[in-house]
Amino acid sequence: MGNAGRIGIGVAALVVAVVLFIVLRPGDEDASPASETTAAETTTPATTTTEATETETGETGTEAEETTTEEGPAQFRVDVPASGPQGVQRLNARQGDEVELVVTLGYHDDVHLHGYDLLIHTGPGLPPARFEFEATTPGRFEIETETAHQLIAELRVRP
Repeated sequence: MGNAGRIGIGVAALVVAVVLFIVLRPGDEDASPASETTAAETTTPATTTTEATETETGETGTEAEETTTEEGPAQFRVDVPASGPQGVQRLNARQGDEVELVVTLGYHDDVHLHGYDLLIHTGPGLPPARFEFEATTPGRFEIETETAHQLIAELRVRP
């Protein structure tokens, strides 16, 4: 085997290691209480917790409301005004859940759900971007606008 073959195998092994690291990395549930502070928390029947959080770096996000029924999918709604996102919404689902995610934007752009490779264009005067899928892969997946490169939400799928 020549040098080119050895380099190819080395690159392939590195790519596999990076992919495994991303897919298998632990979630936020191990975070210490000092790393997040809860500003508000609400729980109602058929709805999961909604909370605003601030990390130690000062980044603000909100736990998006998940509406579920015994028969239906986990439903999430993300609304982004024309001025841009007001923080990153954290969406929580379990592996195997049917998920319905609806995103409205106050400006025209493509909304991209990374990891599931879903992309829909939306904006004023257009229907909201509606993603319906089964959460088959555990991990954290960014939801961002493609042209503006703005992170608007993060989907966490737990096993």
